[in-house]
This record gives sequence, C-alpha cells and structure tokens, in this order.
Amino acid sequence: MNRYLLAMLLLLPQITFAIGEIKNNKLSGVISDQKNNTPLPGVSIFIPEIQKGTISETDGSYKLDNLPSGKLTIQFSFIGYESVIKTILIKTENTHLDINLPFTTVTTQEVVVSGGFPSAQHENSIKISVIKENELQQLSTPSLGEKLASIPGVDVISRSPGVSTPVIRGLSLNNIIFLNNGVRLENFQFSTDHPFLTNEQGADHIEVIKGPASLLYGSDAMGGVINVLKEKPAPANSFKANINSEFHSVTQGNSNSIGVKSSGKDWFWMIRANQQSHKDYKDASGNYVPNSRFNTEGLQVGLGLIKEYGSFKIYYDYLQPKLGMTNGESLKVVSEGKRKNHYWYQDLTQHLISSRNRLFIGRYKLEVNAAYQFNNRRLNGNPNSEIFRMVDMDLNTFTYDSKLYFPSSDNSEFLVGFQGMHQSNQNHEAPNRVIPDAQIDDFSVFSLMKKQIGAANIQFGVRYDHRSIYVPEQEAGGHSHGEAEEHEEEEEHHDEGEHEEELVHINRKFDHLNASLGATFHISELLLLRSNFASGYRVPNLAELSQHGLHGNRFEEGNMDLDPQKSLESDLGIHYHTHNHNIDFSMFYNKVYDYIYLAPTDEPAPEGEGNVYAYSQQDAKLYGGEVAINVVPLSFLQFHTDYAMVIAKQDDGGRLPFIPQHKWNMNVKLFAKGNKLFKDPFFSINWKYAFKQDNPAQFETETSSYDLFGLQAGSDFKIGKYNVNLLVSASNLFDKKYIDHLSSLKSLGFYNPGRNLSIKLGINL
Repeated sequence: MNRYLLAMLLLLPQITFAIGEIKNNKLSGVISDQKNNTPLPGVSIFIPEIQKGTISETDGSYKLDNLPSGKLTIQFSFIGYESVIKTILIKTENTHLDINLPFTTVTTQEVVVSGGFPSAQHENSIKISVIKENELQQLSTPSLGEKLASIPGVDVISRSPGVSTPVIRGLSLNNIIFLNNGVRLENFQFSTDHPFLTNEQGADHIEVIKGPASLLYGSDAMGGVINVLKEKPAPANSFKANINSEFHSVTQGNSNSIGVKSSGKDWFWMIRANQQSHKDYKDASGNYVPNSRFNTEGLQVGLGLIKEYGSFKIYYDYLQPKLGMTNGESLKVVSEGKRKNHYWYQDLTQHLISSRNRLFIGRYKLEVNAAYQFNNRRLNGNPNSEIFRMVDMDLNTFTYDSKLYFPSSDNSEFLVGFQGMHQSNQNHEAPNRVIPDAQIDDFSVFSLMKKQIGAANIQFGVRYDHRSIYVPEQEAGGHSHGEAEEHEEEEEHHDEGEHEEELVHINRKFDHLNASLGATFHISELLLLRSNFASGYRVPNLAELSQHGLHGNRFEEGNMDLDPQKSLESDLGIHYHTHNHNIDFSMFYNKVYDYIYLAPTDEPAPEGEGNVYAYSQQDAKLYGGEVAINVVPLSFLQFHTDYAMVIAKQDDGGRLPFIPQHKWNMNVKLFAKGNKLFKDPFFSINWKYAFKQDNPAQFETETSSYDLFGLQAGSDFKIGKYNVNLLVSASNLFDKKYIDHLSSLKSLGFYNPGRNLSIKLGINL
C-alpha cells in the first residue's frame, strides 16, 4: 500500500493549480452536406472523454452545454457520410464550430480510446481495428469469438459457440488482455476451456490492438488487447429503449436483450438485461455434438454525472453462464440435443463494479479509475456419482489506475500514470484444485508522449512494472478431468484423483521495463504510412508455475523457475482511402524470448499414459500480415476482401500451438433504393477459404483446407411509430462438413457447426 500512496504523492505536486471559476462552456454550430451545403438533421455529435452527446436539429444546428475547458476530441457521424473528428481547445464560454460532412460509400474512421489518447484512428502509430455497432449487429453468430474473428489477423479457439478464446496474430490465452469498457478482465483465462466473461449485447463498438500493448496495459498484453466499449448514453435530454431478439437454427438457440437509457442536462442512466439459451449444436451430418449447450443470463447498469469540472461514472455488470463441457466423461452420460445443463458443465458467476472518472482542473486532466471483480468458478460433473462438484474457486480482483494529462498544444500531448492490481484466488471444498490458493499484486508507472512533427505523428512511451506472486505452502492439486481437451478416453474419477502428494510454495517477484516508439506519416490526405516498434512481456501464470497432476490422461508438471516471456515486435502498415474505396496493408515480425510451452520428458508418469509433460521455455518468432480492401464501384454495390496469415516457429524448428490457418474472405453487398416501407434494404453473399494447416505443433495434427459460403439480407422499416431492423442470415450455406485447426474438439472427432439459419429483430422504442 505504501507504494500506491507514494505514486499519488509523486503526481500531486505537479498539480500546482486550483480549480478556477466554473464556467458554463457551450459548443454550438451547424452541420451541413459538404457538396451542396444543405443542413443535415439527425447527425450524432459525441465526446468520448466525458460520454456526452447530442443530435442535430432539423435545421442542422446543435448545442452542447456544461463542457469543461481544455482540449476535447469530438466525433460527428451520420450514415452515408464520412465521420469528421475534430480536436478543439475550448477557452471561452461560447465556442462555435460548423461542420461540413463529406459523402462516402465505404467504412469511415472512428474515435478510438484504447491507444492512450482519444483520437482518430489515422493519428495512432499502432493500428487499432474497430467493429462498429452496426457491424456487430450484422454478425450472425452466438459466439463473441466468431464476431472478433471477422477482423483480419484475429481468430478463435473454439470448443462450442459458448466456449471460445480469441487469437491475435498467433498469440492467445494469457498472452492477450480482454477489457470490459477499459477494465481488465480476470476470470481464470489460463485454458481454452475458460472464455473471457463479457457481454457484447448493447456494446457501442469493439477495439482491437494487434501486437504488444504492454506499455499501456502491462503483463499479458504482449499479443494484443481487446476492448469492448459500452453503449453510448442517450443524447442529452432524451429517453431511448430497444429490444433485440435473435434465433439460430444450428443450436435451436435464442438470444434476447432489452435496454433502456435516459440523459438529462448533466446526468445519464442506463440498464440492460439479456439472456441466451442454446441446445447442443449440430454438425453438417445432422449429428449433435453432445454437451455443447450453454445458457447465460446478464445485467448491465450505468450511472453518470457530467459537469463542467469533470465526469463521474459507475457501472455494474453481472454475468452467469452455464457452459457444457464436451469430453470423454460427458459423452457417457449426456443425452444429445438437450438445452439444460445437468452433467459436466461450468457454472460461472461474475460481478464487476467499476468507477471511471475524469477531472478537468485548469488545463490539466486527471483520470481516476477503480474496479472490483468477483468470479466464482464451479465445475460440476455427474450428479449421480459420489462427487458432483469437481472444482470450486473464487477469484477476487481489485484494479485501479490514474493518468494525469498535462496541458497540451495543437501538436503535442503528454501523460504520466500508474496502474495496479490486487488479486486473490481461494479454493473451496472440492477434490480438484486447478490452481492453488494465491495472491498476486501488480504495480506500474508509465508515461506516454505524442507529438506532431510536420506530416508525422510521433508516439513514444516507457513503463516500469512490478508483480509479486505468493502461494502459501499447500498440496499441489491435479487438474479436473472435465477440462480435458485432447483425449477421447479418460479413466474413472477415483483413479484420476490419485497421484503423489506434492507441496507447492511460491514467493516470487518480477520486474520489467517496456518501451514503444511509433509514427504515422501522412504522405497525403489519402495515403498514410504507419510504423511501430514495441516490447512486451508476460509473467508465467499460476498453472504454469504450480501444476502437478492429470490433465485428461496426461500427467503435467509445472515449473516454479519459469522466467517471464519477453518480446520485441516491429509493425509496418499502409492505409489508402478515397470516398469510394480504402486499402489497408500491414505486416509484422514478433520475436518472443523464453516462450513457455509444454513438452514430454524422459520421466515416466506416476499415473496416466506415457511420460510426464513439463513446462519449458525456448525462443520463438511469429511473423505475417494482413490486407483488407473495400471498394464501392457503383452506388448500389460494395465489395470487400481480406487475407490474413501468421507463421510461428520455435528456434529449434518446432511449431507453436494454436496457430490459425491462413484465411481469405470475400463479401459482395447489394443495396436497394428502398421505399416508404423499407429503408436501406441490402443483400450480401460471403465466402471464406481456410488454407491447409500443414505445420502443426507437437501435439497437433494437420488440418485440411475448407471453404464456406453465406447469405444475408436485411432492412429497416417502421411499424407504427417504432423503427424496426430485420436481418436474415445463412452461414455455412452448403452444410459443409469441416474442422477448423483451432477447434478444441478436433481430437474427439467432432466437426464444426453445420448450416445455421438465423433471424434477428431489433425494435427501437
């Protein structure tokens, strides 16, 4: 605790000013079409830093009250027009800003917040990919992981639509960080059976950093960061409500969400409830994949106060998924095609409460955030056996961070900050201790500078991290056989639970220094070049340090002497855009030192089959790239294609696990003119081709190529005074029988989902 107080004391002397006279700053203006200068009503005006926005009136005018003094980034967006992002310095009580929106037919840039400073995508030295709200709505799958995989360079390790783990440029699990509205999620994500617990229902957009982001987020961000941003509050002085419902034939599943929100002059509130219920999915042969069912309930609440001197927000998220486990044990007892979870399932509970605040003090900005997460993980087996609850653990995590933004000029910005975490894991009365009782403490300090020099935006930062891991002396626990991923046949429970007793005690401290240097060169208004060089690191997790027991029918042994993984990655990207097409090209090279992996030893296993498998380390490298092209040759026709590849090798010539197949996607979308009843109708056809993966890791096998087709049609229309959105989709249209290389059911011989017919209906009240 002393170090936390010390960090605050280091920051406070720099705030040598007082809050001056509070002014009612106003921003107003008129928004018009750039081509013919006609007013545009219904344009969204939004300030991400304070979560405040409004809508332009019928004459194109807009007004925002009670704004803080200082530098603010504002986004003006409207369907069919290119988003305009302005960074302005509010000095007087009445600031006037007129905006001309240019027409565009392709995807436009967004304001992104995951890169340190709220800014336009084109200003960041690191590429931040974005899935916007309307794009999320058009991704017809019950799996958040599959939605993320629509981004080139992002893939998904999947056991079922309910259990999936994202992969960013070949790195996954504890090599990436998942954020819920900026809060780092911690929910036992050390295995492919443990998905990140977040809910994208109602999300405004998702931001993905591809590549090391340890400078901003610390350990585990060496592969990248995924940030799910909450929906925006209602425009000032308004009330909004919506109902969304969808059905998927492949799981006979439904997903429903209802949300209401309201904003006044200087406050807002929002609440959203959601649920999902899915049966076992069917493959292309019409066969059920036993126990791939899942059921989820969730609740999201938000409250906010926005004044001239700052914004203060508090959020509560509740999620309770029940995830079926398809493994050797469940195949013996589960009835296919059912909905409820009875045998071999994870019963998870997550509560997350977070406070996110920003103070405007003179020309300084101070951000102070804190969050508390409670996660309970229960693995339930066969209720007819002697022991039903196999695993019962609580993970409690307190995270905090603060950033001080110094006075900025038109061409420079600078911040310093600190972050920290206190985490405790506690096992209850259950026979399997997947990870031991433990405490983890993090603390870091960092600084980030951004400066424009001519046509180049330069960004540089440094960071120091400290982590301590303490595991009091206790008996090492074996893994629950419910988590077996690679093996069809498993021994009975009472046999698996027997192994040599071994005590584990860990008291280790890790320190690391990271840096990042990048630049964006605006060669012209249409062409920019982006480059970045960054370091990253990851401290070994508790499973890698302390494991001792069976995992499936393989005996696995942790290594308490593991060193942290470290990496150096270089990125190069090119972006070119006009009003009717854009091209994104990027390539990367990531050198990973002391990569942690599992390998067999010469020691015979005390139980299970073969020899002991132990964690070892070796240097490795990952390299590849992505390209994406959007073209609108005619006003009613849009064409998209993208290609992504990654190659990953250990220095001894071996291959890294969970490396996706190279994939090529194409999509053609047709737009109709519409009429009084139907607004903006469209039809699209898409094709995905996955190349053969003939470079598997030591415990993997080769995977054949496959291709999938899909169709989609949708339109907005009105029912009375309500705006309604309808979307009908068919994925895996020809019912292709295939297995993706990253399917964790591959070793059990189960195929990926077959044809899925889905329908989505959204009603805005």
